[in-house]
Amino acid sequence: MADQSRSKPSFSSWKYFTLIEHKEKNILVKCNLCLSGSKILSTAANSNSNLSKHLQKRHDSTKLVEKPDANPTREASHAPPTKQQQLDFNRTVSVSQGEINKAVARFIVENMQPVSTVESPAFRQLISMIPCPSGTLQMRRKTFSDYLDKEYLKMETELKTALDEIDHISTTADIWTVHNKSYLGITSHWINTTTFKRQKAALACKRIKGRHTYDIIAAENDHIHSLFGLSTKVTATVTDNGSNFVKAFQMFQPESLSGDDDEEDDEDVIFTDVSDVLSTAADEGIVLPPHLRCVSHTLNLISCSDVDKWLLSNPTTKKYI
Repeated sequence: MADQSRSKPSFSSWKYFTLIEHKEKNILVKCNLCLSGSKILSTAANSNSNLSKHLQKRHDSTKLVEKPDANPTREASHAPPTKQQQLDFNRTVSVSQGEINKAVARFIVENMQPVSTVESPAFRQLISMIPCPSGTLQMRRKTFSDYLDKEYLKMETELKTALDEIDHISTTADIWTVHNKSYLGITSHWINTTTFKRQKAALACKRIKGRHTYDIIAAENDHIHSLFGLSTKVTATVTDNGSNFVKAFQMFQPESLSGDDDEEDDEDVIFTDVSDVLSTAADEGIVLPPHLRCVSHTLNLISCSDVDKWLLSNPTTKKYI
């Protein structure tokens, strides 16, 4: 009762008091609940503490009720405060089967989990707890693999459509090895002509078998650029300073860009078996865009390798190494 009474701004919010007289900052009111009907109370005009104490002491068993609003068009500032909403942790939110499939695919792909995860009893039990209007239908490994292939083709089609509207684009290429398996990754970067914001997309993450020779690198780069219709749009491709990448772009430059390689460093020369060169037809029709060496990789080589070489080659500094 105390909480209810204190939450009211003044005696006018209750129907239990009648105003009798104003006296400067105080007012006199009559309590309508008292049996005699003649109980006169004094309270401050801007406080209802005395009235609240009276109700608590004399009428503590009475449930307080507000006066009916005589003016329904009164300003919102005089309206009673609304009750704060509380979080309902028991409320169930239903999701569609399509949303569940996309969430599972994102989990598997982004966390690089094996496709067989969808057949794990613990994983299937977890997915079964997701509320779905028609009941959650869980995909088996084969069905899920087909679903991933369809989603990839859909994403690839949308990317090709977006790249068709671009006139100039740059790419990056890199090869790395993990668990005795090699992969070629190529990304693309461009400026949105409408918003002038930088945008990017991954073009490929492809398994590379065999040796990472310059001709294989050139063939794979040219194939991926052609696959997305970028052969004439790529302004430059950025790679590290690997000699195989450097030679690939030197050997497969357009005639207008190729020239005397008198300034070619000895470190860029790679000795390749003649049989390997003759057994591939990759050099036919391959034209690679201009090549740029990664600045970060170059600076890393300078700080980690070239500085030591210079210090060791200089008699003045060699004695301090």
